[in-house]
Amino acid sequence: MNNHQYKILNSSIFANKSWHYFIIIVLNTLFGLQILSSFFSLLVNFLRERPAVGLFQVAIYALVTFLLVLPAGFLFRVINKRTLFMVIFISVSVARLFIQVCRWAPLSLAVSALGTILWMLSFIFIISLAQQRKIQLFFTFFPALVFGFALFSALNGLFGTWDMVWRLSHEVFLALITLVAIQAALIFYTAKNIENDKNYPDGSGAVFYSIAAYLPFVFLQLYQFQNIAAFNAITGSNTNLSLFIIVLSNTLALVFAYFIEKKILRVVLTVVFAVLFVLSFLPQITGIAYILQVLSGNIAGWWLLLILLNRAISRTSLKTPWKNTSAFTLSGILLFVFAFIYYGSYDMALPLKSWMIPVAAAVLISVFSLASIFNGLSFRKLMAGRQNTYGSPDQSSAGFLSKKNLSKYLSVVLMLSLFIIPAILIIPLENKAETFVYKDSVRVMHYNIHQGFNIDGYQDLESIARVIEKNDADIICLNEVSRGWIINGSADVYAWLKSRLGMHYSIFMPASDLIWGNAILSKYPLNLIKSGFLPRMDAPLQRSYIYANVNLYGTSVENINIMGTHLHHIEGESEKRQAQVKALLEEWGGSGRTVICGDFNAVTGDKEIDMIKEAGFIDSQFALGKQDEFTWIFYEPYGRIDYIWVTPDIDISGLNVTYSRASDHLPISLEVN
Repeated sequence: MNNHQYKILNSSIFANKSWHYFIIIVLNTLFGLQILSSFFSLLVNFLRERPAVGLFQVAIYALVTFLLVLPAGFLFRVINKRTLFMVIFISVSVARLFIQVCRWAPLSLAVSALGTILWMLSFIFIISLAQQRKIQLFFTFFPALVFGFALFSALNGLFGTWDMVWRLSHEVFLALITLVAIQAALIFYTAKNIENDKNYPDGSGAVFYSIAAYLPFVFLQLYQFQNIAAFNAITGSNTNLSLFIIVLSNTLALVFAYFIEKKILRVVLTVVFAVLFVLSFLPQITGIAYILQVLSGNIAGWWLLLILLNRAISRTSLKTPWKNTSAFTLSGILLFVFAFIYYGSYDMALPLKSWMIPVAAAVLISVFSLASIFNGLSFRKLMAGRQNTYGSPDQSSAGFLSKKNLSKYLSVVLMLSLFIIPAILIIPLENKAETFVYKDSVRVMHYNIHQGFNIDGYQDLESIARVIEKNDADIICLNEVSRGWIINGSADVYAWLKSRLGMHYSIFMPASDLIWGNAILSKYPLNLIKSGFLPRMDAPLQRSYIYANVNLYGTSVENINIMGTHLHHIEGESEKRQAQVKALLEEWGGSGRTVICGDFNAVTGDKEIDMIKEAGFIDSQFALGKQDEFTWIFYEPYGRIDYIWVTPDIDISGLNVTYSRASDHLPISLEVN
């Protein structure tokens, strides 16, 4: 590749078209990631929840979406570059805006699918610009991608990990409409510099292992490196610290990319980073080790992507970009395969462990990167300093603060500016003085919150919080608490609700992986007695429990023990639930003043329910004459599958089953006197 690809224009930093392209790519990346995230979430939490819609129907919907990119490639054949540039990039922005305002899930899902296709086409268009040397890979295209991902994470952190896609506030809409307006203005202004012809470039056969790796890379970024919620859950840190470390890792990844100028170092770093990238997905790593995994893995991943992108644009020819389009369709299929197998493994029995999927994706990207760096490499010329694989940036003796070097490093400066967001989050929005109210009872609540998704398929954490407030709950047992699953919007539902409700005491216990499970939130101190996993018996989804003591200081109520759990969900497999109930009762050990809350996925008369009664527990709804109030009412078969059980030495009253569309379950609450 020729050195002119990396030369910096001598005009004003913000006046030249390189920076227009930079901002367009940044915002397009931000919008695309938000569209893709909403697409995955609506597939699972709307379409999958419809009656008679199974996992494979969802898979077909997703797969067809990615396959439609290939016939959409005809647009490159029939529409000139200037018009297509405006149509694709404006359409991505409009799709993002539409998803924000639309609250009819079937249409939102369709638009998010269309937006995903358009976003993929926009990447093909950007690749074509880089292949024609209309934009620089380094200092424009690649830094814009890194910054786009970093901005996505920063905004996610700013909103407490509850994605702005799901929020209906005027402030969010105003911020989005401003970004869309900026994007539209830049698109129309920049379009004047794009030729009004159909001479698109197409890549060589190398695009089938270089471009094809991009969307698996996106999957791994969303899964781990940009996932604030998962970082919170696995390291035990808060959103501020997690965001700080993720911004730091993105900044270091961009800085490390400047070593691309060192010819021999390119090969050495690619080999080292390929190994580090795979190691960064080894399972069951927590604490400081996980932080090091994220830092090293993110730096390694972005380096490998730079190698892949360089290979994709290195050899081109002027013709309809069918290779580019086919390779990116393949990339979408790979994304589908990795995401479907990973999350499908929690819904059906597979011969694979879920952690193997990201490892396999990392291995694939690493192998493709090594193929890109070694394909056609001449070690004799490399050692002699004549192998120009990338086209090094123009070296100059100008000072660091010169116009040329300011332009060269401005993307790093912009990345550093994102540290402002975690700094802002440290500042409390308001100073609420705690008030002490003596109480002669406390209110216990059980709620399966369905990852925070309402019955219409939208993530609505605020409605969940309002239902809890309406019940005036002091202690809450929660099921289906997601802390970073991509298909659940990557939100840290646990941390968000804890902060929103002012519940200073809390315990989270994962189930099938480290970022999905059960939680207890409390206004009173919690002392963990024990927590653990329940018998799995080859079920796809691991189940768990939390058992804690609640110190009810400031009340006339004696301390209680509380256990939260969620049992196996498949209707015809009672034997699994019976084994889980047996394990729960063994862990309980006969202690007095104990409350057990949970979604038991069983109804009165089932053997697993009888086992709890026979152990001496009282069914609170039955005892208070509310046994006819179902907690599962939106889908057949309707029934009462959520319970609050108490030992006979606890006086209870005031039981409510609150109607709400905030989740697919209804919550139960009662007074412990």
